[in-house]
Amino acid sequence: MSFNVPKRAQRVALTYEGGTGYLASPETELLLLVAGSLFSGDTFYEGDLSRRERFYELARALSQKDPRYVAALAQYARQVLGLRSGPSALVAHLFWWGPKEVAEEAARGVWLRGDEHLETLAYTRAQGWKITKGLKRAVASRLNAMSPRALLKYQRKGRSFSQRDALILSHPKPQDPAHALVYEWLVRGKRSLPEAQAFVAQVLEERPTWERILSVKGASRESWLEALPHLRGLSLVRNLSNLHRFGLLREEEAQGLLANKLLSPEVAKWGIWPYQWLQAISMGREEGWPERVLHLLEAALENSLPPLPLVGETLILVDVSGSMFSLISARSQATYALAAASLGALLYRRTGGQLLGFSSDIHPVHLPPRAPIARIVEHLLAKGGGGTYLGEALKKTLPNFSGRRVVIFTDEQVHDSAYDPLRKWKRQDPDRSVHVVNVAGYSPLAFPERGVTRVGGWSERLLEVLALLEARDPVAWIRSVGWQTTASVSSAPEDEEEER
Repeated sequence: MSFNVPKRAQRVALTYEGGTGYLASPETELLLLVAGSLFSGDTFYEGDLSRRERFYELARALSQKDPRYVAALAQYARQVLGLRSGPSALVAHLFWWGPKEVAEEAARGVWLRGDEHLETLAYTRAQGWKITKGLKRAVASRLNAMSPRALLKYQRKGRSFSQRDALILSHPKPQDPAHALVYEWLVRGKRSLPEAQAFVAQVLEERPTWERILSVKGASRESWLEALPHLRGLSLVRNLSNLHRFGLLREEEAQGLLANKLLSPEVAKWGIWPYQWLQAISMGREEGWPERVLHLLEAALENSLPPLPLVGETLILVDVSGSMFSLISARSQATYALAAASLGALLYRRTGGQLLGFSSDIHPVHLPPRAPIARIVEHLLAKGGGGTYLGEALKKTLPNFSGRRVVIFTDEQVHDSAYDPLRKWKRQDPDRSVHVVNVAGYSPLAFPERGVTRVGGWSERLLEVLALLEARDPVAWIRSVGWQTTASVSSAPEDEEEER
């Protein structure tokens, strides 16, 4: 026995299923963990507490060792992947461990919605850290940058940190009379000055939100019809069931409003993940929504996909093993398998080639790329369950594949050795490339870092990133903020709703 083993062997480990795995660098591990986590509930292989502790240790170490990478990662995860919780926590680490100016830069790139500075404050307090002067100044600046309407919409009463708490903590100097009046009302409420109460009432009346309309008038056909023009993004998609309940989805007026919204180019800026569109389509089928509405949702899903300048045939493998059917979040019915299948089907729609699911065996998809995306996803998921035998799937598919690109959507917790057949295939032609989309953020990995190009998450923008990364290192690309050339999340992120 020798303790002085070759360097390559030192990076080998076992996956959770006992297959051949590879340890990632801290930078890659943090990237995949943030990209594949909503930090809400246990996953198949990892408890919620363990996952949070792993995040803490990685974020702590890298915020001290390479704070600019952490800042770039936080902004990438927020602006490209559309995540909020992980990026907001990374900002907290930077204010505690990193240089103040780097933390402030990250905060400006992450705090895009009206309550993300509250997420950072809540995470800071949960760690038992003191809220630094730098963080207080950044929060004060953020409060002044928010519109009066956003301050009122995101009050967050009853949360660990409310907008009122943030005001009392940071003592921002109002930038104008409007902010002074809103601050007065948020802090003192019914005891605020009459002019503050009058101004707040005016703001709420001038730009009513759909929530306020329903709160004042109650849930009825008339109130939902009045609220419909104010619905967009996830608030629209998630309330289609309510519109159906009151018969509005079958009315020509409501269908016309939906068509104007769902067929608009603005849909691409809503930041709705592909699996969320598919969840809505599935619910619509179960509840019997009109076919026109279902077709509008399918069109919106496809129109949300950015251009993909990928040339040549692509082999697409989607992991549908048992572990992939665990929930992404304790407060969601979406699974990692649904997220992976959604991305795989969208890529197949744009590039063609071959699409297969894999678990204990391979499950070829014989539908054409122009088939409805929801139908392709259903076909993939119907064969789900079993082990993660990615090595066997590659052995069966690569010999008959004439293209030069392989894309794999997986949690990488294989039962076998997946890298051996892939390495042999790559060695035969230097122009061949392999992309892995890790959807769950586990460690170890099924392939060494230098053997593939690897990204993580569930956003359709990952498909655009694949094209940009054909010959680049993802960690270096994120550090250099090369991702800023890609499409960013919604231009009006205040309308995002779902936990992220």
